[in-house]
Amino acid sequence: MNRLFLSALLVLLNGQALAFPWYSQGDNVRGAQLMTPEERKTYVTRLQSMKTFDECKGYMQAHYIEIERRAKERNVVLQPVQGDPCEVMKTMGRVR
Repeated sequence: MNRLFLSALLVLLNGQALAFPWYSQGDNVRGAQLMTPEERKTYVTRLQSMKTFDECKGYMQAHYIEIERRAKERNVVLQPVQGDPCEVMKTMGRVR
């Protein structure tokens, strides 16, 4: 039984790690090139600390507005938004 539990736990943890490859490291965030290393670290920490879906959506909206403002100021073309970390976190049960 312990072996089965460990196997299930490893699958679950591996799935969670793979579910956030683009956000679990601040370097892979949309607009990361416009953020300082500290801002990228804060972004990841804050996103992982979200408790509700609405809180997460509000945070992401504010982030996108700020990054788009910086991109416009610096004449940087951003990649389109890909995926929704809030939806992923909701699906995984990390936010309610």
